[in-house]
Amino acid sequence: MAGIQEVLTIGFIIALIFLIPRLSINRPYNFHKKSNISQKMSGNKRLGIVVSIFLPTIMLFAIKPWEGRYIIFILVAILPVALGWAGIWIRDGFKNNNSSE
Repeated sequence: MAGIQEVLTIGFIIALIFLIPRLSINRPYNFHKKSNISQKMSGNKRLGIVVSIFLPTIMLFAIKPWEGRYIIFILVAILPVALGWAGIWIRDGFKNNNSSE
């Protein structure tokens, strides 16, 4: 009976068989062109990404959730990040809704 590693390897090979022809279409790629994502991001979203990385990382070492304080870690590090991004998502939804009217 095949193990999980063999099944995943075969699945990966099959996926590559279907993906490589689509990716290898001769389209020149401009390495100097800026991506659309970085052009559309505001300074607040960039700040949010940095805070989303650094706040949980700093709190990880300050609170040490592996010592049983994982609920405090969730409340102090994860919940503010999640609520902040939820607020940005809701605000952007209202902004887009108002601009389409």
